[in-house]
Order: sequence, then C-alpha cells, then structure tokens
Amino acid sequence: MISEVVLLEGSWYALEQAGRLLHAAVGVYDRGDPGTALALGMFGSEEIGRSRILRTLANEVASGASFSPQNVTDRCNDHVKKQREGATGTSIRFAPPSQLAKAVQIRAGSTPRSPGWKAACDVISVAVTSKTKRDPQDRHDMREKALYVDLDSDSMSWSRPCSITATIAREHIEDAVGDYAFECDALRDDVIADDFPTMAKARARMKPAPVLLAAIWPSREQGG
Repeated sequence: MISEVVLLEGSWYALEQAGRLLHAAVGVYDRGDPGTALALGMFGSEEIGRSRILRTLANEVASGASFSPQNVTDRCNDHVKKQREGATGTSIRFAPPSQLAKAVQIRAGSTPRSPGWKAACDVISVAVTSKTKRDPQDRHDMREKALYVDLDSDSMSWSRPCSITATIAREHIEDAVGDYAFECDALRDDVIADDFPTMAKARARMKPAPVLLAAIWPSREQGG
C-alpha cells in the first residue's frame, strides 16, 4: 500500500513538473509557436490537477483508507478530471455586444440588490456556471487539437496544430499559469507550516527537494 508521505511527495513533484511545463509553454509561445505552447500548457494544467489529486489521496490515507499503486494510477489517469482538479477558478472573457457584456455593464452601473443588479448577476452566474462545467473538457480537447493533425468536424478538411491562434493559446496558458501561481502561493514558506503541515514535513525529507519555479506569463505582443 502507498503511504501518506509517498503520496505527498508525489504531490510536490507533480507541482514542480507543472511549473517546468508552464515555463516551457511560455518560452515556446514567446518564440512564435502558439500551438505547441498550448499543448505544453495544458499538460502543465493536468500536472496541477495530479498534484491536488495526490494530496487528496494522502488525506484519505491519513483518515484510514489504503491504496495500491494501481489505485493511485487509476485515480490519476483521467485527463478531464485532472483538468477539473487543476483549475482554481473560472475566467470569463467577453466583448460587446454580447448578453454577458451587457450584464456586466448593467451590474457595474446599478445599485447593489436592485432588480436590475440582481437580473444582471443571474446572467453572469449562469455564464460562469456553464463555463466551469465546460472548461475541463474544453482544455482537454484543446490539448489534443494542439498536438495532433486530425480531420475537422466536417471531415472534409484537416485540423492543424500550427493553425491555433496566438490569442487562443495565450488565454489558455494564462489561465493555467494563474492556477499554478495560486497553488505556489498557498504553499509558500511563510504559511505552509500552519496551513499545510503535512506537506511541509514531506518536503523536509525529500531528496532531491522539489523546486517550484516562479510563475511567468506569456507575452501579449503576438498577434492573434
């Protein structure tokens, strides 16, 4: 059976690998290859999810559960689940004249708890809930689209990773980097002993120790 400490070590190493993949994604993006950068970024997002899944398994072991190596592998095999676990929030991007853009404008200009404000909040809430449900599958699909040449939906043309736009790649990479930065901030040295004591103890005994790279974001100078 896999021990709590081993699972926590895996959580650290998965987060370390997420940082490495995201650094590589930003470097490749800034060199002008958004498709390949997107694939790397989505793999990085999955590793954040793996890190959290392993931490959850460690907590379950501490509460009396037991897992074989195959159990751990099975829990970490679902790509969409890892994308879901790796996300700390939902980013909503919009532009006029969409209904969402109008709702945001109305909420900003309305008195809190007024009928107009409440109606706008409802529209925004539905949009956020819907995107939160879609995001894990969308991220997984984007990873595959960024990796493989495949028939397009009409089966008459080909989907090519090199045709992914800089704008789409940057948005997905920025979201993944934000998730990584959030996780690193939660595990920083001045709070980890109080907030995540088991992770602190696991890191103290690890050789080699994990190295969490500082979060960096892709350039906004490329066209779309």
